[in-house]
Amino acid sequence: MKYKYQLDKTSKKYVCPNCNKKTFVRFVDTLTGNYLNTIDGRCDRETKCGYFKKPESNQIVTQKYDCNTKQVKPSYHKNFLIKKFGCNYKNNHFVSYLLKHFAPIDVKQVIKKYFIGTSNHWAGATVFWQIDQNVNIKAGKIMLYDCNTGDRVKQPYNHISWVHKKLKLNQFVLQQCLFGLHNLCDYDTSNTLCVVESEKTAIIMSIIIPSNLWLATGSKSGFKEELLKPIKNYNIIAYPDKSEFNSWNKRAEELIKKGYRIRCSNLLENLTVDNGYDLADYLMTRTA
Repeated sequence: MKYKYQLDKTSKKYVCPNCNKKTFVRFVDTLTGNYLNTIDGRCDRETKCGYFKKPESNQIVTQKYDCNTKQVKPSYHKNFLIKKFGCNYKNNHFVSYLLKHFAPIDVKQVIKKYFIGTSNHWAGATVFWQIDQNVNIKAGKIMLYDCNTGDRVKQPYNHISWVHKKLKLNQFVLQQCLFGLHNLCDYDTSNTLCVVESEKTAIIMSIIIPSNLWLATGSKSGFKEELLKPIKNYNIIAYPDKSEFNSWNKRAEELIKKGYRIRCSNLLENLTVDNGYDLADYLMTRTA
């Protein structure tokens, strides 16, 4: 099923008509490839802004299907890239932040566990590899953090990119998986898996509570069956960010009906904290 208008799938962002930040994804006419207008679209600041205006008329476009059409397969990165980006940690802002709060041996172990990398795409940037349960490297997300606060750098724009874009792999077919999924082989179905939104939170929680495997969706919309299928037979606890409990819990209830053993924690919803606050924020504040 294909609609006449869909959100732009490129990395281009425009100024949001609601919050005036350059985080706005516009709708594209799938037939012409042109942008629809400047007000129909979605702001990436889903929690702090939440602007999302759909086109008033968005009909389904009739498609002719060729029975011989081959399904597009996801692309994978070459294994040597893990080693190529696995260096220069002294200039990695996120690693520097971790070292301010945790013992070097714990930071070293978590770097190895999650294959944390360093990128010169921005000075001090971090690479978070998405490696599936079969050890296929499906994606490398590049993000920049403040080495003192541990916060993502969002000014003058949101510093998020991908390794395949940096390497100019124009034919790369991105199909994401849970961050940390490659560690599944070290856990059996009696273990509890914990799912959070951000890679940063998964890594910090892995140091604080190492007995559980911590996985990250990479975004609030990433909490979906497509990504959770590989861990269906495990006990799962989801920890949504503040303000996202209702959305994640509703999805968890739908998954329970499909045989998932999953529950959603409302820990953060009961705290007087800002929207977007996550589990790592809570525990790091308590231990500061």
